[in-house]
Amino acid sequence: MQRLLIPVLLLAGHASAANIVQPIARSLTATSSAAASSSTPPSASSPAASPAVSLPPVGSIPRDFSSQGLEELWSLVGPVEPPPFTTTREPQLPIPVPSAPPALYPTWYAPEPSNIFPNLSLPEGFLFGVATSAYQVEGATKMEGKGPTTWDWASRQPDFIQDNTTADVTDLNYYLYKEDAARAAAIGITAHSFSISWARIYPFGVAGSPLNQQGLDHYSDVIDYHLSVGVDPVVTLFHWDTPLALIAYYGGFTSPEIVDDFVNYAKTVFQAYNGRVKTWYTFNEPSVSCGWVSQYPFNVSMAPGVNSSTAPYQCAYNLLRAHAGAVKAFREMGISGEIAYKNNDFVGTPWRSNSSEDTEAVERHAEFGIGLYANPVYINGDWPEIVKETLPESYLPRFTAEESADLKGSADFFAIDAYASQYIAAPASGIESCATDMSNPAWPACNSVMLYDSNAGWAVGPSPDPASDSWLQATPQMLRGYLQQLHARWPTNKMYISEFGMDEPYESMRTEMYQITEDSTTTNYFMTNLGEALLAIHEDGIPLMGTFSWGMSFYKAFLYIKETDGRKNRYDG
Repeated sequence: MQRLLIPVLLLAGHASAANIVQPIARSLTATSSAAASSSTPPSASSPAASPAVSLPPVGSIPRDFSSQGLEELWSLVGPVEPPPFTTTREPQLPIPVPSAPPALYPTWYAPEPSNIFPNLSLPEGFLFGVATSAYQVEGATKMEGKGPTTWDWASRQPDFIQDNTTADVTDLNYYLYKEDAARAAAIGITAHSFSISWARIYPFGVAGSPLNQQGLDHYSDVIDYHLSVGVDPVVTLFHWDTPLALIAYYGGFTSPEIVDDFVNYAKTVFQAYNGRVKTWYTFNEPSVSCGWVSQYPFNVSMAPGVNSSTAPYQCAYNLLRAHAGAVKAFREMGISGEIAYKNNDFVGTPWRSNSSEDTEAVERHAEFGIGLYANPVYINGDWPEIVKETLPESYLPRFTAEESADLKGSADFFAIDAYASQYIAAPASGIESCATDMSNPAWPACNSVMLYDSNAGWAVGPSPDPASDSWLQATPQMLRGYLQQLHARWPTNKMYISEFGMDEPYESMRTEMYQITEDSTTTNYFMTNLGEALLAIHEDGIPLMGTFSWGMSFYKAFLYIKETDGRKNRYDG
């Protein structure tokens, strides 16, 4: 999901090390996921004026791959906070596991899992996992040869991060990964989906530039340690942290040059970890990273000839070609395992059941959101027809026959970051009027996400804060229908819920008592969500083979599920 808040990943045992990273809400001029229409690309309208940012013009920095050249790139970021320690911490085994919490509600209100699903079990080989990303948990941002990333730079731009914090230290997973993996294993987690920082492998990002062996060795040890404690490593190659060098050299994903550089990076990682990683993702939530390229502060770093109106679509085109190239290399190299990318967003439900326009708006939401990336990969190697009818080729490049052939079938399964499913309405001006008017603020997707029903105004689910209009409502009651919609439109033989989670009310006011309250709320959320996933498998025929909590913070919630049931194998495969 495109988030207004980059959630802190509160890892059990060293949660206090993290500061929440909260980009200021800068709405896309289209009705997009952070504002009104989830994961819809930005419109043709120019973004609002933003504070001045510090970045030389694209292409003005020479490609100097020396240590001095790397320091010049780091100078674009500025001073970096060093970690409090620089050695990998060895966990004390066995990891102590807390007892299950006492009953919080009467059984008629919140019955125990064992009384709800006494005869249902998860499929053999089901991955019961957690998910994190490199930038948000690793810290050690300038250690052991790593190059700067776009987020190292962006976090220091005026008014971008709400509390002016960075991820220089964050959870320090770079040195605490063994503790995190051991804790996950202790409570029955069977998989950890994490991302590799491209800039740790290639500090300059470019094919032919120096390889950072320290970075390659680090992730090798991360993978080996996870395997040693019985937790499968699931690897994402790109979770939004583009090497800053590629932005400076040519504008990152707004330039076609990114394709070969990404494929080179992917091939290096595939070869290094082949046989030890069974499940791979090329990209995390591409509609989010491509939506951001035209927003502050990233909108100062576009390739020549690309503007804020066309940037998201140029990015989508280049990213999909990079995905297809990486998957083609994966298969030609004979890499073992499976590969796909992580989708986000939802199809949606018509806001007004008797409205043909709202039904059409759902179609537009699906095609401009998930379909923009999923149709080329899972259906026919091409953009959705509605998208092509709306966007001229000057906005959205068309695929060649060869590109379409490479894209079609370039995923072995369907992965979805399943955060919420909501109502979809047509814009007030009507779809036909909107779709032909580039100046319409809802163009080109021409739909709006509604957080409440059209009848009595009931919210589709609890919001993070009572007064918020955030997209991140908790909607586990919608999960089964959500998965059915996805499987009907983009069918595969295997599906993963690659991320799911909720945003707690009053997160910024965290106290010890608040943490206790949060544990109970989170427990109820996970119980409900996972119960619906189990029913989706058994009653709806969804080929779901894994769920991954975002991030590693539902420690007590999982314990409650495990302890109250007593049959641990039902939850860990």
